[in-house]
Amino acid sequence: MDTGSSLLPQTPTSRVNRSAEDAALACAHRGRRDEALKILMAAYGVPLTAFALRVLRDRELVKDVHQEVFLEAFQGIENFERRSSLWSWLCSIAYHRCVDELRRNRRAGAVDDFDLLAGQVESPGAEMDADRVAKRRALEQCLGKLSVPMRMQLLMRHFLGLSYIEIGEAVGVPHGTIQVRMSRILPRLRRCLRGEGVAR
Repeated sequence: MDTGSSLLPQTPTSRVNRSAEDAALACAHRGRRDEALKILMAAYGVPLTAFALRVLRDRELVKDVHQEVFLEAFQGIENFERRSSLWSWLCSIAYHRCVDELRRNRRAGAVDDFDLLAGQVESPGAEMDADRVAKRRALEQCLGKLSVPMRMQLLMRHFLGLSYIEIGEAVGVPHGTIQVRMSRILPRLRRCLRGEGVAR
């Protein structure tokens, strides 16, 4: 699927950083949770913040979610069992904290600062030319037309790189249901992007 210069990868790439996770767990098991948390924040803070911003579309709420996610990680890492990656665990926490904020605030408006969002999504130091900025804006417009649950699940798959099984476990539905939902959402997104002139 062409969504405009791979704005939405057809084959999601895992963001798991094994070396960072091993280092964080080693620190946690030695009782050095502060060090473990710093490692996880350095490895995963940016993509989790970008996810929350795309879901909540409010910087102040995103700050709250960021703090809650890593506070929960700090409190629970010593008892973490390696049945999943720390990354999928953090993503699940982020998903539930975003849901909590949406229920409390009953809103998910327009992204109030595209430059902030672009900075969270791009690699540190990356330059965005005018064409890429336009494509990113178009993508945000199209994502905004999806229902919040559908947007969250699509982001978990294609931006956080989670498997259908991991998403299903986080959301609490069978992974087959997630797969069917993605098969329906992606054509809608492609049509929207085509209408915005950024996909064939």
